[in-house]
Order: sequence, then C-alpha cells, then structure tokens
Amino acid sequence: MFMKAWAAAVRGSPETLSPSFVASEIFPNNPCLEYSATSKLLATKPLSTKRFVFDSTALALPKAQPVASASSARPPTRMEATTAVIWKAAAQAASKVRPFGPQSPHALLSVVNLRRRASPHLPRESIGNLIDAGGAICFPGGDLDLPSLMGELRESIAKINSDHIESMKGVKGHETFNEMLRRLNHLTDITVEGDFVLATSLLNSRIYEMDFGWGKPIWFYVMNVGLARFVALNDTLKGGGVEAIVTLSPDEMEIFEGDLELLSYATVNPSALRFVH
Repeated sequence: MFMKAWAAAVRGSPETLSPSFVASEIFPNNPCLEYSATSKLLATKPLSTKRFVFDSTALALPKAQPVASASSARPPTRMEATTAVIWKAAAQAASKVRPFGPQSPHALLSVVNLRRRASPHLPRESIGNLIDAGGAICFPGGDLDLPSLMGELRESIAKINSDHIESMKGVKGHETFNEMLRRLNHLTDITVEGDFVLATSLLNSRIYEMDFGWGKPIWFYVMNVGLARFVALNDTLKGGGVEAIVTLSPDEMEIFEGDLELLSYATVNPSALRFVH
C-alpha cells in the first residue's frame, strides 16, 4: 500500500491513500516480553542465494495433487504447491549434509498476513508488522510426499484464524505473544543446525502494475535481509508463474539446485527478459 501511494504521488495522481495506525491500539507495545525471537533465524555464516522460476504449466502438476489436510479439501494454491516443492528439496538437502534419524525434524515457518484473517478485517492500509508465522515440521529421514507437505503447510496457516488473532489483542494479548515466541524458540531448538526454512509470499501483490512515472517494472526482486534460510515467492511478470528466491548454506544449495524433482518444475535463474514479450 505504501508503494502504491508513493507511485500515485510521483505521477501526480489525484488518488490518495491514507495510512491507518490502528495496529498500535489493537496490539499495544510491551517492552517486557518474557521471550524474544530466536537468534537461529539470523545468518552467522556465509550463505548461497539463488533464483528459481516455476512455469505455470509445470506448476499444474503439483497443483493437481490432493492436499492432505483436514481443514480444507480445496486444491492447492500456487503458494502451497511451490512452497511444498521447495521445502521437500531443502529438507532432503539438509539430510544429506547432516545426519538425520527417522524422527529428526525439519521445520517450515510461513509468514502470514493478519489483516484479512482478523474479524472484523483490519484495514489493508494499516501500518505495522501485522504478521504471524505458521510452523510445520516434516521428517526427511522418512518418506516425504507433496500432498502431506502441502497439508502440513495449510494446517499450520489455518491455526492463525480470527480466534487466535483475538487472543493477541490488548494487554492480555501479551500472554499470547509470549507463548508464540516460546513455541518459535522451541521449534528452532528441536531442529539441529538450523534445519528449517522461513518462507514469505508476495504472490498476487500486483507489484508489476505499479508505475512511478517511467513505466511499469519488468522485474521485481526480493532481498534477503540477513536470514539464515529464506524463501521469498513473487509473481513472474507474465504467465502466472512463480519466482522463488532461495537462501541456504552453500553445501545445502549445491544439493538443492540439483534436485531432480525441483528441476522438473523450476528453471534455475532464467533471464527476466523472457517475460517481457
């Protein structure tokens, strides 16, 4: 919303977008939280970041598979299908770099926007980090299949519903925040050597429709701000595909980028100009 308002302003558009600051009233600040975010999320060693583009035709294959989820029987979304493929390949790469037993977990943390999940909805233009993270685990020492991984992902996000958000509001919400941070710390503690990926999605954000006065962009890139293992999804310019920016350790990335199942759906770093025409 900020970028949309900025683009409208520099074009001299009469359209105005005013930010909403309700977040600080609904979720009042508390500097005395018992827990803090785990430092395992942050990078302390050299990393490798690469770009993978999923063609919409190839994505139709994982999207045709059922989602093993009790909360919903609808077909998988682009985000669910793409994230599951990446999670599976990342978990398998980690298990080849470090020893994994049958019950050694690999975690997926998915960033979730709270605005449309609250009841009533929070304003789209509300300012603040109005996000939460869904947590799911898999066991790469056993069998991994996409329907189960998509199901774990969907179930973890479904838990962030209006009741959960309601419990986060007001002064009593500090207890919920403490519990959330405690669970996050526990989830990263039970994984060895940071065996997890943090995923975020800007799919359907309409970034490519923004015009700052010199035309619409032909490529939009999501930077990693220093997270140890990171997946960022964005639309391709055309064609309904998905671009994934993936950060792993160098030894994991070497195995990850050679994963045959991943490569059956994605191309490694194709030219962004392919989508211009």
